[in-house]
Amino acid sequence: MTSESRRTTSSRADARRRARLAKQGIETDDNVEEQPPAEAATPSGGMLGRIFPPARPLPGKPDPLIGFTYDGPLRPVVRTLWLLGRSPLVWIGLGVLWAVSYIVSTFYQDSIVAVVTSLGTFGSLVAAGWFGWQRPWAYGAAAAVVGQLGYAAVLGGLALTGTDIDGPRAQLPLVQVAVSLFVTGIFMVAIGALAGFYGGYLRRRMAEPRPASPRGRRR
Repeated sequence: MTSESRRTTSSRADARRRARLAKQGIETDDNVEEQPPAEAATPSGGMLGRIFPPARPLPGKPDPLIGFTYDGPLRPVVRTLWLLGRSPLVWIGLGVLWAVSYIVSTFYQDSIVAVVTSLGTFGSLVAAGWFGWQRPWAYGAAAAVVGQLGYAAVLGGLALTGTDIDGPRAQLPLVQVAVSLFVTGIFMVAIGALAGFYGGYLRRRMAEPRPASPRGRRR
């Protein structure tokens, strides 16, 4: 069958279809053209946006960026701060939980209490990304910052009184405390970002619809 005969057959089929719809009282508009599907939005934010992409909306959850209108040169930074400001209790509360767990695990080293609370330190950062799914890595990093500040306040107070967390007889200079806290803080913020990213990823994966089992499909 040639291309011309195919077009003729198709036009006749369209004519018969319009005739049947006209008998049923249904009007057709042949001038309406189908719109091509919109292209998926590409992630923005440069290298940081590629390493830590924004979380997709969960099923049943609205777009987390509804109401955000800033379009300046610092959009990725302002967007992250804006998302953190929407749920401050998440990263503040879990940051306090991280500080308490870390302090307890440090005071009670080589004990079962330290093992349990050390799990709580990592779990609190993962939970920050779970509940802060809008930007999980930022929520984990912010929780780590709050926790590190709380730990630094306790450790600094002990150092001022001449008491080290390893025992009442130990002496720790303030300069050594400051350097140790700074280095540890950078490391903990990186751990918090990774743990939060994992928590948000885990929540999105668990929220994805699961395919039906082969037995269910046969039924």
